[in-house]
Amino acid sequence: MNDPHIWWYVSRVSALTAWGLMSFSLVWGVLLSSRVFRGLDNPAWLKDLHKYLSTLTVLLASVHTLALTLDPYVKFDAADLFIPGVATYQGATELINLALAVGVVAMWVMSVVYLTSLVMDKLPRALWKAIHYASYFAFFAIGIHAAFSGTDVGSWWYAAISIFVISMAMIALMIRFAVISLRERRAVADAKVSELRRAAQAARDAVVLENPDEDSRDKRTMVVQKVTSLAKNVLGIRLIPVGGGRTAWWDAGSHITLHLPNGMERQYSLCGDSTDRAGYDIAVLDTHGPEGGSTWIHNNVKAGTVMTVSGPRNHFPLVPARTYLFIAGGIGITPIRAMIESLPAKRDWHLLYLGKNKDGMAFADEVVAEHGKRVTVHESDTTGRFDLSRLLESTNADVYCCGPETLMSEIEQRVERNRAHVERFNPVLREIEGGARPFVVRLASSGKKVNVAANVSITDALAKAGVSIDTSCGKGVCGTCETRIVDGKPSHLDSVMSDADKDKLGVMYPCVSRADGAEITLDA
Repeated sequence: MNDPHIWWYVSRVSALTAWGLMSFSLVWGVLLSSRVFRGLDNPAWLKDLHKYLSTLTVLLASVHTLALTLDPYVKFDAADLFIPGVATYQGATELINLALAVGVVAMWVMSVVYLTSLVMDKLPRALWKAIHYASYFAFFAIGIHAAFSGTDVGSWWYAAISIFVISMAMIALMIRFAVISLRERRAVADAKVSELRRAAQAARDAVVLENPDEDSRDKRTMVVQKVTSLAKNVLGIRLIPVGGGRTAWWDAGSHITLHLPNGMERQYSLCGDSTDRAGYDIAVLDTHGPEGGSTWIHNNVKAGTVMTVSGPRNHFPLVPARTYLFIAGGIGITPIRAMIESLPAKRDWHLLYLGKNKDGMAFADEVVAEHGKRVTVHESDTTGRFDLSRLLESTNADVYCCGPETLMSEIEQRVERNRAHVERFNPVLREIEGGARPFVVRLASSGKKVNVAANVSITDALAKAGVSIDTSCGKGVCGTCETRIVDGKPSHLDSVMSDADKDKLGVMYPCVSRADGAEITLDA
């Protein structure tokens, strides 16, 4: 530490390493957006790597600036580091001073991008995306800073590193733009196929078209491109945006809500390829239930039918794990299929597909043909009930299950909570001990207080008071009404996710959940 050049060396190494890490972070961010190399790994893994690379970049950039304050030659102080145009040193030219100022600006931009990414779930998506795009500016500004202010400028190895770093970022950007262009062309082609059908249906029905921004989860008007029979009483339905364009991005495990013309709303898991932004694929089982939503779809939906769709939303995400055990019961194969398709070939996983017989099991032959021994199809009509206890006792894999309530309840009872992942579309009956009581909801945005009677839901009470919260199922299963808790304790009565996860996120689902106390403050 007595070497007067030690901080010069620290500054050089940390700066070059940070620049290289930033380029890798930029590349992973582009790949995450375009999903060009889907076989590399699943989206959650890419997100984590992108986050870790960004964090290391910021940390090393901080080391770089700190080392400059300790270098006895440049003798930078706080003003030099944080105010553009102030930094200089003996022998610096005007061009070097300009490059130093650009570096300070790049540091501020990079800091804002990183800090806003930490709270991206609390920011409007359009605002976060606009800020995040500034990372491209920061990257090339740092390139300018390095090209004209670095002491190693002119050396062959420095030039080689610079060319490699910038070229890698440029190639990634070109790949992204190329992928976007190809997908848009395919979407246009799909739209042409459905245009005549859409026009005929629109002439019969008075439909108000809703077309929000591309990545919005709000209602949008879509048209059925095709309907296929996947199994007994199971229809495959493909929906594409009216007039072409791209759908909102989604991860495996996501679902959409269909707003049916008869006033019903039904949630269905997306079962296609998450990289396909041209349309949504769902599978609908006709349950012949008393409410009749699925029966209406089977009887009325055909190619050319215009429908209102909201979402996608995901309360059943696929998180990184070494080994996966997927258990699908009947139509519960739909989110599981999308999860399997999102995994790389190297990932260790097994699928247990349970059903009465293969005639009613959608995608059964397809997944067996594609994945072979990784898939076990069990038909209870011929071989009886499957013994889950032996299977679950012999594995430490993360278990993902979707199917009948009895199946999911058994998984939750037999598998540790941190390894058990289930998705419900029918609510579990939950009641407040001692019965529901009246309470007060305080609105954080205005300070207004709304009384909620014992027999009235929060969403209904707020709607009566002129405050709207997006809802769909009204049963506490779809997650559309997710609302952030500012203050107070909730009494969770929904079936969207575990109570511990909701408390960790600081959210509740007010279509069924209530306050555990006299007052609760919501971000509404």
